[in-house]
Order: sequence, then structure tokens, then C-alpha cells
Amino acid sequence: MRDKRLIVGFAISAGWIALAVFMLVAQERPTRLNEWGDFIAGFSAPLAFFWLVLGYLQQGEELKQSTKALRLQADELKQSVEQQSNLVELSRKQMQHEIEKLEEDRRRYREAVRPTFVPQQSSIVHNAQTGEVAAFHISIVNIGRPATRVRMRFEIDGTLADSVNRAIFSSEENVRVSLPLAKGRLSNATIDYVDASGLPGRCEFQIRAVREKTLEFSDTVLVL
Repeated sequence: MRDKRLIVGFAISAGWIALAVFMLVAQERPTRLNEWGDFIAGFSAPLAFFWLVLGYLQQGEELKQSTKALRLQADELKQSVEQQSNLVELSRKQMQHEIEKLEEDRRRYREAVRPTFVPQQSSIVHNAQTGEVAAFHISIVNIGRPATRVRMRFEIDGTLADSVNRAIFSSEENVRVSLPLAKGRLSNATIDYVDASGLPGRCEFQIRAVREKTLEFSDTVLVL
């Protein structure tokens, strides 16, 4: 478009100059200096105005092209920002997924190295004189991994009823405790230990005498 305007401008200018020369030859030439000034001014003013308009049109076209280029750059920048945002979000999701996977692996590993203590009712001790139930024998079995520095405490109404301390508590090993629980009474059991990975742990459960000769055990809760 720019080259086309220049060609048209030069063509019109050449035609205008040719017309001026023709008029200068065909008509009587000016003889005075002021007449020459008027002739030159009359000849050059329209040509100058024409090039001024042509230049204005050219600047408008260039401004239009520059605006278009800026819009394209803005669109490219916007797309780049969106792509970077998508990459950041993808990286964040991948990192979150890795963190969750690590946490899940850690949880599974911790479960794999823990001991699992299961309480069971073993036998009943009767009062020799009255024949009533005097105490319950309870067996605590470890069906999980071995543990060390095991400390078991069984409290009834805040008072220690029985306790067991073991330096090592192997898998499938069991201990027996005796609890004087009357019907409706509750014992809180706490077992502290060090698991196979060397980390301390604790579990808690409750034992309740629901009937004269029957115990009920709550679910074991892992505290550590």
C-alpha cells in the first residue's frame, strides 16, 4: 500500500510539474520578480498540500499497522500468560499429588511396622465364698509387628487396676491381666510402645462389663 501511494504521488507530481512547464511555455512568461513568486507559489502550494494529505494518509496506515501489531503482541502475551498459568497449575497439582502419595506411603509404612494389640476375654475368677464374679482375666495378643518398651496400664475409676511392662513384645505373643470389673463398670486401657521403625506409639481402648460374665471391648484408637 505504501509503495502504491508513492507511485501515485510521484505520477501526480510529475503530471503537475509537466502542466506547470506547459503553462510556462504556452503563456507569456512573468517578467517581474513578484510575478515569478506568485507563479511558483501557485504551482507549489497545491503540490505541497497534496503531499501533506498523502503523508497524513501514510501515517494513518502505518498507525493502523502498528495498532494491529500491538494487538497481535497483546494476544500472544495473553496466550503466553495463560500457558504459564496452566503450567503452574499443572505443576501445583503434580506436587500436591506427590505430597499425597508420600503421605499415603508414610501412613502405609507406619501401619506396616506397628504392633496390633487385640484384647480378648480369657476366663473368670469367682469369689470362693459368694460364688459371684470377682475378676476377669483378659488376654492381650499382638497380631502385628514386634514392639519394644511396651507399657500397659488398666485403670478403673482413675485408679490403676493392673499393669504390664515388657522390654520386647513379639508377634503372636500375649499377656494376661486381671481386672475386678463388676457389671456396668468400665476400665480404660492405655498401651505405650516403640514400633519396629523406632518411633513411639500409643493405643487406647475401653473394657466394659456389660453383663455379669461378659465383657465388651471398644475399638482400639491409635493416639500416636
